[in-house]
Amino acid sequence: MRFYRFMSIAILAFAIVIVGGVAIAVPNTVQTTITNTIVQAVPTTSEDSAVKISVADGLGSGVHIGGGNILTAAHVVGDQKTVKIKTLAGTEDDAAVLWVNKDYDVALIHTDGNVSGSSELDCREPRFGEQLQAIGNPLGMEFIASFGRVAGTGRQTGPWKRVIVTDMTTVMGQSGGGVFANDGRVVGINVGVTLAPLKGKNWYGGDSYTPTMTGFGFVVPASVVCDLLARRAS
Repeated sequence: MRFYRFMSIAILAFAIVIVGGVAIAVPNTVQTTITNTIVQAVPTTSEDSAVKISVADGLGSGVHIGGGNILTAAHVVGDQKTVKIKTLAGTEDDAAVLWVNKDYDVALIHTDGNVSGSSELDCREPRFGEQLQAIGNPLGMEFIASFGRVAGTGRQTGPWKRVIVTDMTTVMGQSGGGVFANDGRVVGINVGVTLAPLKGKNWYGGDSYTPTMTGFGFVVPASVVCDLLARRAS
């Protein structure tokens, strides 16, 4: 899912909620002070482990898992030997492509530059209904988070040998980005999105179909990623 050209999407939503209130007088009321306690949610991921990956004709996302090693999608790096990366801190550097597995759409790249944050791999397949968060570079916007849940368990579909289905917003540029569980560990890599063809008419009056993206994304589970890393290490 490379981002090949500049895309501008403007979505304008208006919502007005009117709440009617009724005042009730209660005799002999006791006045007291209520202190509101705001509980800060536990961070779900280390944002500074996310990276932007650029190649000659497109871009994608990746996640740093430590030691300069960055996971991404195979189709993001293609047949390149080196790519450019950018960190959340704005640091830019080169990264070498160590290996690519096109069957599972996973690749590992390495940089000797500084990536301040890293996230731990959790070598499992996310459960149906589990809450997820992803960070990537959708449509060229840098380091954007999306949220959702596992909508479908692991399966072979399209070009991928095993992916789970999510209801997270997934668009071009997010491929290769890390998908995180609530504890901040990486449980998958974003690789694709469903396309729904819209039927229309061409200049000659015939039927034409335009592919549009829907809200269902495909994620390679970390269980597969860990297996690939183990095979490469052996």
